[in-house]
Amino acid sequence: MKDDEINEIESLKAQSDEYLAGWKRAKADYENLQKETEKKISGVRDYASENILTVILPIIDHFELALEHTPNISSCSPEDQKQLKNWITGLHAVRALWETVFNEMGLEVVDASGEFNPEIHEAIAEEENEDVAAGKIIRIEQNGYKLKDKLIRPAKVVLSKE
Repeated sequence: MKDDEINEIESLKAQSDEYLAGWKRAKADYENLQKETEKKISGVRDYASENILTVILPIIDHFELALEHTPNISSCSPEDQKQLKNWITGLHAVRALWETVFNEMGLEVVDASGEFNPEIHEAIAEEENEDVAAGKIIRIEQNGYKLKDKLIRPAKVVLSKE
């Protein structure tokens, strides 16, 4: 082989290596862009879910309150009892459906038993209670919620007075 041919081959090899390195950089940049885009889309999805849930949670609170005050139907006629039992069963089925959807979205109720934690609880009152140590949670007035480990609403609680 002539020197010119060897120089040309070496030049073409260097150019080929340069193109390959550029292609590898472009591929890595593209993969990083894909990951970043997916992360942004996921963030937008979570933000949209949070906004929707913030609007829906007061509705859920009222629905739960209605279920807590389910009337005693024992004094109703057997026909009315049957209809009311079916209606109450339907209400509980609706609750089960939204709980399933919330679980799939990553929504969970804030634990509000025992110790008060100002990061996830909001103390709205204090009451004397001899059975509960001072500063502990006596009861929950409104459930708090987390969406994928992000607090979207603190639990409103009543604490035991010192």
